[in-house]
Amino acid sequence: MRVAVVGAGAMGSATAYALGRRGHRVTLFEQFEPGHARGSSHGRSRIVRRAYPDAFYTRIMVEAYPLWADLEAVAGQKLVHEVGLLYFGDREALTLRSMEEGLKACSVPFEVLEGASLSQVQPAFRFGAGERGIFTPGAGWVAADRALAAMRALSGAEIRVGKVSPIALRSEFDAVVVAAGGWIREWVPSLDVQTSLQTFVYLDQPVEGPVWIEDGPLGIYGFPSEPGSNTLKFGYHRPDQAVEMDGPREASEAHLEALREFASRRLGVAQPTFREVATCIYTATPSEDFRWGTLAEGVFWVSPCSGHGFKFAPWIGERMADFCEGISVAGWIEARFHPNTR
Repeated sequence: MRVAVVGAGAMGSATAYALGRRGHRVTLFEQFEPGHARGSSHGRSRIVRRAYPDAFYTRIMVEAYPLWADLEAVAGQKLVHEVGLLYFGDREALTLRSMEEGLKACSVPFEVLEGASLSQVQPAFRFGAGERGIFTPGAGWVAADRALAAMRALSGAEIRVGKVSPIALRSEFDAVVVAAGGWIREWVPSLDVQTSLQTFVYLDQPVEGPVWIEDGPLGIYGFPSEPGSNTLKFGYHRPDQAVEMDGPREASEAHLEALREFASRRLGVAQPTFREVATCIYTATPSEDFRWGTLAEGVFWVSPCSGHGFKFAPWIGERMADFCEGISVAGWIEARFHPNTR
């Protein structure tokens, strides 16, 4: 088949990669240029993990997580840093209990940590007496920009820069996939998504160990220092600063203050000064569930929720390739993502 993929971010690149590996001829359309920083797929690192508070996504990750190692093997370069994940917070938090139950149900290896054992996994942090953590070794971070570039190269896709109409493309291609990130509402205006500005920073603080997520209303997450670096990357995950895709991209002082407070509380840095401040756009439904559907016969669209969705990118790419080939998706997934789709 000849397939057009609109959008060269994580989902579009993964879709092109899946289609190319299946022997299809792919043309990848990007309105700006591959690797641009106007959406949510740019940057050097993204967390990948098997553990989720929602067992639905843990179940998908049993299949999705190994696809990153597959990509690394095919690409022949280091893309995945499997350092484990520490998810921590108040020991009575429902999210931690739900995560533990989901991991057990899916037979995913994990450890429950408290007190000294929690500090042993991440000695750089200060933990409270009432906190506990869940550590999963099957997790870490992906070199995001290099992984997406590898997907595009391995897909064999022709890349065209400029805005296009997915419906019009159908006359030229056997199938069309729209993976437009925050621009998806241009084609699916009724979609229940909000675009919000998220902030991440780099602090001059070398930290080893796992990637981590602090359970709580701000969803602060972070990474160990990258190889050859003495900086710590961490960010803010809360869809509270709604923005338009053509609007300003400056980090809010409220976001920065929350990240300063984290650095002070967890790392003991009295007056943190960030070496680098950056933003990206998240596109999410109120529940942060993914969405997909059809615009017309043979024209498919997908909207996984940005930072949440990135770790599923190779799996999403395979599912969109399935749609193009007329392969049905399991009903338990379909009902959650879009009850009115194929």
